[in-house]
Amino acid sequence: MIERQKQYKVVQLSSAHGSTDTRIFYKICGSLVKAGYDVDLIIQHERDEIVNGIRIKALPIAQKKSDRIFKVMPVLLKKCIKYPPNTVFHFHDPELIPVGFFLKAVGYRVVYDVHEDVPKDILSKEWLPSKMRSILSRIIDWVEQKAKNYFDATIVVTEAIQKRLESTHTVLVQNFPIIEKNPGQITVIEEEGSSKNKVFYLGDITLIRGLREDVQAINYTNHKADLEFILGGKFSPPGLKKLLEKEEGWQYVNFAGWINKEDFSSYASQCFAGLVTFHPEPNHIEAQPNKLFEYMYAGLPVVASDFPLWRDIVEGNECGLLVDSLDPEEIGEAILWLYNNPDEATKMGKNGRSAVIKKYNWRAEEEKLLELYASLV
Repeated sequence: MIERQKQYKVVQLSSAHGSTDTRIFYKICGSLVKAGYDVDLIIQHERDEIVNGIRIKALPIAQKKSDRIFKVMPVLLKKCIKYPPNTVFHFHDPELIPVGFFLKAVGYRVVYDVHEDVPKDILSKEWLPSKMRSILSRIIDWVEQKAKNYFDATIVVTEAIQKRLESTHTVLVQNFPIIEKNPGQITVIEEEGSSKNKVFYLGDITLIRGLREDVQAINYTNHKADLEFILGGKFSPPGLKKLLEKEEGWQYVNFAGWINKEDFSSYASQCFAGLVTFHPEPNHIEAQPNKLFEYMYAGLPVVASDFPLWRDIVEGNECGLLVDSLDPEEIGEAILWLYNNPDEATKMGKNGRSAVIKKYNWRAEEEKLLELYASLV
């Protein structure tokens, strides 16, 4: 089988993500390389190079969104058409659907990896007029419905997206964390009664992901305890940083910038809780954010939005507290409870880690990915 796999070139495509995107680089590309596939990754990067057996073919780095259309995509398409017929193209951005249609039309195998519910995400774009949001949402849904039957496979990350894009070509490959071979030996959980005083957020820093409320919440907590908020990620838009710096609670924020996968554990080990307080937007309510499971795997109890799906995960595994994500005081009270009850918080962290090791991990998802690729080649 490995010899057959080597006869096929696998090319991962992204015009929007960074080269170290956890799902694309570490999970999809890493699993395929480990299984014996010859993998190229065409993505925004500084230079062509081979990393972890993955050949990175560099695209220009976009400075603004329009660069992705006018500078990045032409180079991406030019690189794609140089590949031989026995190539599987696997793309990760909805803006590449037209490229996928073209590649399929000229004879390549094509896989569309749907990272989020784009029609619902469009409904939360406040910079668009409400009527235009609704129209664009319906158009994108129509395009994806056509695409799911045209491409060789559509990979989705949640059961909700699977229901919307159900077909014989649709495969659910959830975005759960990669766990170590000996997970019992790797942990940031400390003994019960630990006196840590920091909480953690890692990811895209946006208003609809609740970061303003989180900063306000840490300000609320500091009237009762001396706490710090470690904030890691990138601001979107970049001007949001200046807005949040005006909040009184910013004085308690330690902004760490972008935190890569290798450094995640060192930051998580300094904290007693992880925050994932997304607003109740259409694309959030049935999402399964990777950071939720990464906090759990790191042994951090979570303070999470009270959505039905997240309630099943958090309360079902007794691994954190649920809050109204629009209420900074309620978020702050949850943080304070975990801080003031370190033994219970530690137990919650251990429960979450155990749940990830037993069921919310990449092992089973990797098997589904490899089964799909075996059918393609």
